[in-house]
Amino acid sequence: MQFSLFGAEAADPLVEDLDGVLLAGGDWVRTDAGSAARLSVLVAEQWRAQALRSEFADRGLASDTAESPGELIAVRTEITPRLGPYAQRWTRGAYLRPPADLALSASGLRLWAIAAGRAEEGGYLLRMADLDGALHRVAGAQLARLGVTAVEVGSRSGAGWRVTSVKRLRRLAELIGAPPAGSGRDWPGG
Repeated sequence: MQFSLFGAEAADPLVEDLDGVLLAGGDWVRTDAGSAARLSVLVAEQWRAQALRSEFADRGLASDTAESPGELIAVRTEITPRLGPYAQRWTRGAYLRPPADLALSASGLRLWAIAAGRAEEGGYLLRMADLDGALHRVAGAQLARLGVTAVEVGSRSGAGWRVTSVKRLRRLAELIGAPPAGSGRDWPGG
């Protein structure tokens, strides 16, 4: 498969790419003063935790993992003032709100797929924690902006956006790049 010139592999890793982790159910933890923050996300498989830690390191962020209830793994960046402005951009009081200027990059889409993407019989599901709300609607719009039209779903396998058809799956794979080690079938074309 040939990868896109505008895909994740062609772009320099940026902290702004962490938007994809937030679409996948990530959350900010801010210090009392609000000047420093940490991004964390729960994942179910070890390969996801390792791939996210590698992606965080590519962006100059230290990270760790911790066991979480339900046999999940919490993947957490370091607490750093560098992330403070990004957390502030995404939060209003105690609530996560998509910023008005959100423009998901191919690298951000890659992070979303690492954290919460899953191949399924009907295509490829980019899971989200919540089917309703502004974040879900914005995520669908961001996929369309990237040329990855998806169908909104809410099922036993999770809420999110399902990418179907060979053409759309090929576009998704081109954008997010090579599969992380261990991803197997949970990566488009894997």
